[in-house]
Amino acid sequence: MQKRMRYITLIFFICIGLLGCQKEAVLSETEFSNIVVKEVQEMTPEEKKEAFLNEKISNMTLEQKAGQVLFCAFRRDENNVPITTYNEALKATLQQYHIGGVVLFGENIDTKEQTKQLIEEIRNSSEIPIFIGIDEEGGSVSRLHFSGKLDVADIPSAEEIGNTNDTTVAYQAGKTIAQELKELGFDVDFAPVADIRENAENTVIGNRAFSNDPQKAADMAVAFSQGLQQEGISAAAKHFPGHGNTIEDSHEGMAVSKDTLEEMEQKQWIPFQKVIENDIDFIMAGHINTPNATTDGLPASLSYQMLTEQLRNHLGFEGIIITDALDMAAVTKYENAPLMAIQAGADMALMPVDIEKAHTDILTALKQGTLSEDTLNEKVKRILSLKYDKGYFQKEL
Repeated sequence: MQKRMRYITLIFFICIGLLGCQKEAVLSETEFSNIVVKEVQEMTPEEKKEAFLNEKISNMTLEQKAGQVLFCAFRRDENNVPITTYNEALKATLQQYHIGGVVLFGENIDTKEQTKQLIEEIRNSSEIPIFIGIDEEGGSVSRLHFSGKLDVADIPSAEEIGNTNDTTVAYQAGKTIAQELKELGFDVDFAPVADIRENAENTVIGNRAFSNDPQKAADMAVAFSQGLQQEGISAAAKHFPGHGNTIEDSHEGMAVSKDTLEEMEQKQWIPFQKVIENDIDFIMAGHINTPNATTDGLPASLSYQMLTEQLRNHLGFEGIIITDALDMAAVTKYENAPLMAIQAGADMALMPVDIEKAHTDILTALKQGTLSEDTLNEKVKRILSLKYDKGYFQKEL
């Protein structure tokens, strides 16, 4: 009864309409409670979810909301020692800034039991459970193989998978990775690469792309994503608007795509459009300048024109937009990069260089009106909606 009464405030107004003006004044507390419970019981699952999310967000502080949009990494401590155990410093940071997600790297992962314990303690350290992500693409990008102590499958590179011309191979690769990640406690995989390897001189993508053919790359990316998500691991297609036609490595400096919007739509965006149509949970925005497609001079990850006007509005993506890592050289020159990304349309800023500054910048923007609370609420709602779907709020229902 107490759990159901969480919806009283919301359902109260529905009951007034159903019973007629002023009738609620003559109801006893028990009678009113019974009506509320009946209304809750008759709500569809989607209506119950909507009611829960709206109430949850209305009860959150601005500090909590500002933290939910940060997806952070804790690779090494102040002495440059890899962080493999949950400690007081990590706990304090997670709780002080209400972090929404944590990505683990190879140096965080040692043994199976160590990884499971670290993930469990991180996720449950906050009032709002934390996403735990990883880069597990197969091929050369595998954090699970880093220590050599985990018994995990050797997944071929995306290029090898694409060369089979068999989408079931891509699906099974995603499924296998998902099963291994799920057992450890992860819930987000920053994969698949949905880029088309259009430029032969491209080194950062290379064999991480399924194909240089847009439709083939799209079919493989969809199959891989479905293999992940059907096992409960959220997929994140990357790197929108397309890294495959660049030469530069955005880890080292700004990457540039010379394509126009029309050219992107005809080639680079086909895999992204297909994964969107198949309900992918995340899309990762790359640090890619697009001088012939946008006029703001900003990398896509910080561009309103690219994230909101194109990815959100034009392509119709309704899931979570997350940036590529903000500690990469392509964007570190922008001191307010996390805030810029959120203002541009990203829902989550990945790996801010300075967590405290990122959190403070968002709160300052709210205070100054350069970021509205309604806009932030929309982002937080997308994040909490996925966490709800993963069952993280069952104890509150």
